[in-house]
Amino acid sequence: MMSTHENDAQALDAYSYAVTTAAERVGPAVVRIDIERDAQRVGPFNVPAFGSGLGSGFIFASDGQILTNAHVVSRARRIQVTLADGRKFDAGLVGSDPEVDVAVLRIGADHLPVAELGRAPLRVGQLVLAVGNPYGLNWTVTAGVVSALGRELDVPGSRKMTNLIQTDTSINPGNSGGPLVDSFGRVVGITTAMMPMAQGLGFSVPLDTVKATIAKVTRKRETKPEGVSMGVGGMRVKIDPTVQKNLNLAQQFGMELLEIRRDGPADRAELKRMDIILAAADEAVTEPRDLQRIVRRHRVGEKLAISFLRGGKQRKVTVVL
Repeated sequence: MMSTHENDAQALDAYSYAVTTAAERVGPAVVRIDIERDAQRVGPFNVPAFGSGLGSGFIFASDGQILTNAHVVSRARRIQVTLADGRKFDAGLVGSDPEVDVAVLRIGADHLPVAELGRAPLRVGQLVLAVGNPYGLNWTVTAGVVSALGRELDVPGSRKMTNLIQTDTSINPGNSGGPLVDSFGRVVGITTAMMPMAQGLGFSVPLDTVKATIAKVTRKRETKPEGVSMGVGGMRVKIDPTVQKNLNLAQQFGMELLEIRRDGPADRAELKRMDIILAAADEAVTEPRDLQRIVRRHRVGEKLAISFLRGGKQRKVTVVL
């Protein structure tokens, strides 16, 4: 029979294993973000002054797309991203939604390590980790639990933020924009705020809100000026290994639909949110840019064969562009 001490040691080892494994999985995709801000008029003589800032982010698409907080990059005249391997890149702002404090950046690099986004719903009491650069201390990991869901927070100088994840993970200046991950290293939110003078109170934007922002940005990029579009927004996701095995699929990734324009081509073809596109015109689709490339070769009114997953089953549909 095991002693209490032995049981405690085993529990600690299990906890440590979960934390270290999660940190190792997401760590390579976490980035440091340094900001040079636009001039502001300050002082009694109204003299222009430039500012700087520091935040965190993470790579969510291998072609250099990065998620962070909108407030981290607001008024930025230059955004510099430092990868976990030490490489530095100037980043462009692809799009942002200050209402929910989410922004998408892009750097000129490819084949980058990607943070996997979670799919299961969060539960109060669940183990979570925050990874970021508090006070410039690069790639710092803090662990805690989900304290509450659906929180509201009045942010000074901003609108009320809603539906936030409350955690007791340590969140400090510089953490903003970094990933909040579960024990498998899968992203469940973006750290966004701390409550001054409070201990054990941190807040993160939930993944559903983050996905909605990604969808808006990708749908805008997917639409050509001449109007050739499927009317969708989405993101790269990993296919469930069990589904992949059962269906004998060769590819590991697909494009999950997060937004479908009402009465657009995809909507008329009865595609739905959370469907995962596998192929278009018999070409593999593993992320939004694959679909964009295929759609752009077609004209308005042409038909496009789409293969997709829904409820663990593979289906096909024809979309009229």
